[in-house]
Amino acid sequence: MAHSMYTWQLDNWPAYSFDQNSAELWTSKALAASHKILGAMAVVPESLGSEAKLDLLVSAAIETSAIEGESLDREDVRSSIKNHFLSPNEKIAVHDPVAAGISALILEVIDLYEEPLTAERLHHWNELVLPAHNSGPFLGQAGMAGQWRAHSDAMQIVSGPVHNPTIHFEAPPSVRVPEEMQRFLDWFEDGSRALPGVARAAIAHLWFETIHPYEDGNGRVGRAVADVAVCQMLGQPLMMSLATVLSRHRKAYYQQLNKASKDTLDVTPWVNWFGERVVEALEGAFDVIQYVVKKARFWDGLDTESLNDRQLKLIRRMLGQDAPSFENGINAAKYQNLTRCSKATATRDLQHLVAEGVLAPIYSKGRYARYKLDL
Repeated sequence: MAHSMYTWQLDNWPAYSFDQNSAELWTSKALAASHKILGAMAVVPESLGSEAKLDLLVSAAIETSAIEGESLDREDVRSSIKNHFLSPNEKIAVHDPVAAGISALILEVIDLYEEPLTAERLHHWNELVLPAHNSGPFLGQAGMAGQWRAHSDAMQIVSGPVHNPTIHFEAPPSVRVPEEMQRFLDWFEDGSRALPGVARAAIAHLWFETIHPYEDGNGRVGRAVADVAVCQMLGQPLMMSLATVLSRHRKAYYQQLNKASKDTLDVTPWVNWFGERVVEALEGAFDVIQYVVKKARFWDGLDTESLNDRQLKLIRRMLGQDAPSFENGINAAKYQNLTRCSKATATRDLQHLVAEGVLAPIYSKGRYARYKLDL
């Protein structure tokens, strides 16, 4: 069996090709989904629209890091993004520089998506996602963040034992990076505008990841490049979290990128897969907006006078930023833990919430009874 060649080793690199019709179809589907979001936002009160936007941006920051195996504190990310919209004397302390950096990147993408993509911008983004690399004990031989890699060793993505690693991908030698990136940036700014938007975003992300221009942070910066391209396609700031969807399909995402970086420059399967993810992300954003509105209506219709402090605490937690921890509902044991009450009180409180139409049973048999908000 012939040995695979990386696409950057092919004679016609980087002349990517794709099926025009399918790329146009995915682009039109993305635009239709985007118009649906705009329609929903037009009838949503401004405060709720801001809440939906905040939820989406927090998710984008957390999930683009999660793809790389990095876990960020949701509260720090939320505070970092909220600070962007607050006056200096209202700003909230953020303890994690990584959360602050990735949040700043997400915000810059949506605020400045129309600005030209340059080496300087990419370097700045790389510094944002790797704040520790430029200070103290984290400054290694590989050099600082915010500059093209320059080491002479091969840039490889590997797994398995050190003595017998599996090489999944090898990027072009470092000496080629400045020239390769200039060619990429020229294409992005001047040579790609006529392409269907989904194809342009898909190829931009793939091309950037193939060059792998930095020592670290390539995935997060490369997804920011894709976000910029999607914003430009839609002609508006991104009201979606592409990273959330890519994180959900993490294994397939890496498989698709890996396949598209070998043997052929016909990237039709990658463009189709990526287009499907963009539409999925836009549809997910629409669902977030609907959920935020539903939450507000639910709260407005609540008879708080008939509920005790324990019950109100539960509802606030289930509707607030802790909502993901209640995906499987609430049971008596979890309620006891949350409100520090007895088992009998927990059972009585939960049954009262069901009677009031606040909770609906997911499963109602004895001690296994579990409930969700009846939104």
